[in-house]
Amino acid sequence: MPAQPFVSATSRLPAALVFLTIASACSVTTRAPSGGVVPQQDVGPDTVSVTDSTDPAVEVAPRSLTLDEAITIAFARNPDLAAASERIGAAEARLGEATVAFFPQVSTRLAYTRTDNPSQAFGMILAQRRFSFSADFNDPGATQNVRPEIIGALPLFRGGQDVARRAGAAQGLEAAKLERAALRNLLADAVIATFYALRAAPEQVEVARVSIDAVARALDQSRARFEAGAVLKSDVLSLEVRLAAAREAHVRAQNAVELARTGLRLLLALPADAPVEVAPAPDPTYAELPDAFAAALERALARRPEIQAAARVVAMREHEVEMERAAYLPRVDAVASYGHDSEDLKLSRNADNWTVGATAELDLFSGFRTAERVRAATRRLAEARQAERKVRLEVERDVRSAFLTLQEARERARVTEAAIAAAEEALRLVQAQYHAGAVTVTRYLEAEVARTDARSRAVAARYDARRAEAGLQKAVGRWADRSE
Repeated sequence: MPAQPFVSATSRLPAALVFLTIASACSVTTRAPSGGVVPQQDVGPDTVSVTDSTDPAVEVAPRSLTLDEAITIAFARNPDLAAASERIGAAEARLGEATVAFFPQVSTRLAYTRTDNPSQAFGMILAQRRFSFSADFNDPGATQNVRPEIIGALPLFRGGQDVARRAGAAQGLEAAKLERAALRNLLADAVIATFYALRAAPEQVEVARVSIDAVARALDQSRARFEAGAVLKSDVLSLEVRLAAAREAHVRAQNAVELARTGLRLLLALPADAPVEVAPAPDPTYAELPDAFAAALERALARRPEIQAAARVVAMREHEVEMERAAYLPRVDAVASYGHDSEDLKLSRNADNWTVGATAELDLFSGFRTAERVRAATRRLAEARQAERKVRLEVERDVRSAFLTLQEARERARVTEAAIAAAEEALRLVQAQYHAGAVTVTRYLEAEVARTDARSRAVAARYDARRAEAGLQKAVGRWADRSE
C-alpha cells in the first residue's frame, strides 16, 4: 500500500484561513478608525495559566495578555495544531505497520474436517497415527479430523518492497512533523496580526473621540455666533454634518475593537464570551531581521518547513516507485507449522505433526496490473516534484512581499509621525483664524479632517511596521521551531 500522501499545511488550514481573514478585517492599515516565542514562564499570580494543552475547555485567567503569552496559549490550545499532532501519531502508526513486515508472523488455527472421500480419509487416518492393513481404504466410511495448530511465516525476500514501504512511511512521518511546524509558523503570524489589531483599535477609538470633542466645541461656538448673526446657517449645518461623520467613525472604531477581540479568541480557542485584553507591555525582541533580500531568502530556504516537507514528499514518492517496481521480482517466505491431528480434541504426543519449508512466488502475468501501478507511482513522483518547485516559488514570493512590506511600513511610520505635528499646528492656526472670522468653516473642516486623518494614519503605520516585522519573521520561518 502506498505511503499516506502528505498534504501541505496551507491546504489543511480551514481555521487558519478564517483567522487570517479576521486578521485582515481588523488590519491596522486602514485610514479610517476601523480598526518568535520565548519559553513559557513559570505560572504565577500574573501569568496566564494553561493546565492542559489538549483540553479545549482549559481555563485562561481573564487578564491582559502580552504578545508572548498570546502565542504560548495559541500553541497550547489551537485545534489546528492539535489535529496536526494527531496526524503525526497516525504517521507513526503507519511507520510501525510498515515495520511489521520484518518480523515473523505467528497465528493459531483450529480446523475440523469430516469426509468419506477415500483419499482424504486415508490422509486423516495416517496423520492421526491410526493406520491398519485391515482397514478398507476403498470404503473408509465417514472420517473426521480435528487439528489445532500454530503457523509461522517469515518474509525472506520481496524484491525490496518492504524496505521501500518502510522508508516511504518514515518520510511521511517527517512530512507530518514539518506540516505541524508550518502550522505553528502560520499560527504565530496570525496571532501577532490580530494582537496588533486589538492593540491599535482602541487608539483609533481615541482618535475618533478627540475628533468628536473638537468638532462639538466648534459647533457650540458656531451656534452661539449664529445667534449673534456672526456666521451663516450653512456653517452650522456643515459642522453638524462633520460631527455626525465623526460619531460614525467612532462607532466603526468601537466595532473594530470587538472584531479584533473575536479574532484573538478564535486563535486562542477561547469561548465566544471569554474576556480578552492585550497588555500595553513592551513588544518582545526576536532574532535580528535580515537587512537584505538575499539574506532573508537564504534563511527562508534553509528554515521554512514547507520546503523541507515538499522534499520529504518527493523522497516518499520515490520510495513508492521502488515499491511498485519490486513487484516484478520473486517473493520468498519461510513457513512453519506445528499441529495435532485426532478424531477429537484429546491431545497426544503420538499425534502431533510439524512442517517447515519455504515458498517462492513470481507473477508471470498480472494483466498489466504491476505496470499500471508503476506508471501511476511515477506520475505521483512527477507531481510531487512540481509541487516542490511551486513551494519554492511561493516561499520566494512570500519573502519578497514581506521584505518590501516592511520597508514600506517603516517609511510610512516615519512620514506619518512627522505629519502629525504639522497637522496639529495647522489646525491650531485655522481655529484661531476661524474664531476671528478670518476663514470660512470649510477651511476649518479641512484642517480638522486632516488632523484626524494624520492621527489615524500614524496609529495604523506604527502598528503596520510592527506587523510587517513579524511578517518577515514568519517568511523566514521564525516560529517553525518553538525551541528557539
